[in-house]
Amino acid sequence: MTGIPLFRFRFDGQTALGAIPGVSDEKQMYFYVDDSPIANLLGAVLNPLHADLVDVAAAVHIADRLAKRPVKTEVWQRRFVIEVPVRSRDVWQRRSVSDSLTDLLNFLTGDDWTIRFSSRHSERRPAELQGVLFTPPDDAPVSVGLFSGGLDAFAGTVSAISQDADQHFVCVSGTPNRRQEHHQREQVAALRDGLKPRSITSIRVPCWLRSADETIQERSRRTRGFLFLALGTVAAIAVGTRRLSVYENGIGAINLSYERVPAGIPNSRAVHPRSLLLYSNLVQALTDEHFVTDNPCTFQTKTEMCQHPSVQNLRTVVSQTFSCDGFPVHRARKPQCGVCTSCLLRRLALFGADMGQVDQATYGCDLLNPGTVPASRLRGLFAMDWQVGRIERNLGNSSPWPNLLVEFPELRDACDAFSTLKRESLDAIQAKIIRLYSKHCVEWACFPARSRLHIQRKVA
Repeated sequence: MTGIPLFRFRFDGQTALGAIPGVSDEKQMYFYVDDSPIANLLGAVLNPLHADLVDVAAAVHIADRLAKRPVKTEVWQRRFVIEVPVRSRDVWQRRSVSDSLTDLLNFLTGDDWTIRFSSRHSERRPAELQGVLFTPPDDAPVSVGLFSGGLDAFAGTVSAISQDADQHFVCVSGTPNRRQEHHQREQVAALRDGLKPRSITSIRVPCWLRSADETIQERSRRTRGFLFLALGTVAAIAVGTRRLSVYENGIGAINLSYERVPAGIPNSRAVHPRSLLLYSNLVQALTDEHFVTDNPCTFQTKTEMCQHPSVQNLRTVVSQTFSCDGFPVHRARKPQCGVCTSCLLRRLALFGADMGQVDQATYGCDLLNPGTVPASRLRGLFAMDWQVGRIERNLGNSSPWPNLLVEFPELRDACDAFSTLKRESLDAIQAKIIRLYSKHCVEWACFPARSRLHIQRKVA
């Protein structure tokens, strides 16, 4: 692995001591993950193995953030060697567990991970000591889902509650900043008032890095989803269910590349079907019990999620959701940039769901309004249009699936994982993926922001 930088980290409690290439001395960083709300609100003390899962996921995420990728694309990959103290060392050192963990991390980030486990001797966290403060009022079914505060999480949760309001819904949120926490709290209050489910428990877990300059951190943060999945899993097991729901439209979940020959892993794989499958395998190897991480919105576009009648009825709340890759953008009353691919997919969805104006004031750059926009700010729009063009050409062929695989080989991974997760044949999954992308292309063709591309090409 010549030329690939090696990052070493040792964790202890809530500190990380890291060796960074080119830096002679180890640097100590402090991070904060407070999972006590899980114990406080669900009335369940975290057992050692579940507390370990949170610690391992937090350590991996912090290491990922502190290891900035090289600028040169040919050495985009990184190597990690991290040491994490755990309570159940014998379990974590089992071959099935360690292999499942590294398989997941390698796929999520495209890097090479070596995780070493030591025995934890520090004091137990409050979540491991907390007594029972809350229990569900009856024996109704419990549904546990991740609730980031993003548009997909909001729309997916709305759909789930509308489908069966006679459940206890547990919404688990990682909160890396106060602005995000505020929006999460406001959205859950709107769900409670507008849909009136049997009950909703909102669990917001603060998690942030306390002593690192943002400018020296890795921006891609591919392992953030792993930490959130771990928090959701611990909450799900605490209330006695072996299923965790995540809500992400199929286009965003598969997240095809926007480049012909991508360097490394350019797009997030946090809720990619293979990631969910690998994560479920890890939890099953760790606990010796069946566990399912499910995305009910797998074969829906974001527009279709937003067209749900109950989402339409709660359209005034949509402006509280966020989608931007850089949220929160540090600009007064403009929390979203408006030009990244995530913002554009959001605009596309809300336009197609006849809600294009509900959050118009939240974008730093509004591509749906007339006015001159620098070409540098249209990069995301060009990338999405180019990707759709590639999809359309292959869908128009008499054999769309083989041609799609030639253009996007990564679809094979998605299809295989979907087939295992959904327990459906490959042919059935292929048909659903083709329908998903056909619908996406139709929606994109109607998106008014595309007119800027024609204007820009004429100017050029």
